[in-house]
Amino acid sequence: GQAGHRVGQVMQMEVKQDGMFMQAIGCLPPPRAAELARLDGQQAVEEVRLRVGRPPAVRTATGERETDFPPVTASELRETLSRAARYSVHSYAESLRHGFVTIGGGHRLGLCGTVAEENGQVIGVRGLSSVNLRVARQRSDVDEIIRPWIGTERPRSVLLLSPPGFGKTTLLREWVRLVSDAGHPVAVADERGEIAALADGAPQFSVGRCTDVLENCAKRQAALMLLKTMSPELIAFDEITAPEDVEAVSLCAHCGTAVLASAHAADVDDLCRRPLYRALLELHVFERVVIITRDEGKRQYRMEELEGDICSS
Repeated sequence: GQAGHRVGQVMQMEVKQDGMFMQAIGCLPPPRAAELARLDGQQAVEEVRLRVGRPPAVRTATGERETDFPPVTASELRETLSRAARYSVHSYAESLRHGFVTIGGGHRLGLCGTVAEENGQVIGVRGLSSVNLRVARQRSDVDEIIRPWIGTERPRSVLLLSPPGFGKTTLLREWVRLVSDAGHPVAVADERGEIAALADGAPQFSVGRCTDVLENCAKRQAALMLLKTMSPELIAFDEITAPEDVEAVSLCAHCGTAVLASAHAADVDDLCRRPLYRALLELHVFERVVIITRDEGKRQYRMEELEGDICSS
């Protein structure tokens, strides 16, 4: 491996079906939801993709496959968005600018089609051509894998890495829960409402007894608010994707607060090839990375210690 990080143990686990799939497809038109409900549950469905003119497709740990159901129509996509937004699309204007809607239970509906702009700014997606329904799940069976890495001492700063769709958010949520239930105050900057999925102030996922959640707020602003008001030992962010997110990590580090975050990358070498993530690593905040991979449909988790100048050639 590259100098500056040591490879830790590798562990793997099976993915199992649960009731979250049924909750997620509740935003689809009832006839389409009824079709998908008949799918066998041998593998957990992680995403449902509806593309105009094509049969619905489902993605599991082993890849994407089309179903034998009738092709999707444009009117179905419009109805799906309306149902996901509870027939009040304007209430979701901010998330629609970013091309998604988060629905009850923490599930996310991603949108593609014709982008609508106003004064040079994206205001939403119209003329939908496809949607991607990502199914959120609680995965306490990951505990046995990550508990030894978390330990019982002060929380450490950890970066979770994988390509999109490999379960970073799920892993982050379980990490938060274990640290919190060990008695450490944890704050979650839940920008898209996918980690805790608050409903009437109550998390729909178990995120631990010492966890405070700030939802639908940009990471940098959320960090400022949480650091001032909640005195966390650990702040969790999902998906570092912009320079402002790197600033949020820096703010936490300057206040002596540990950071748990995730990033789209295959490994540390991949991180170092990207300017945004090079800047993130140059903060020297993260002590470890946990890398998620797949092997024959099974997720594997590898922990690496970060030491010295990680991206030096």
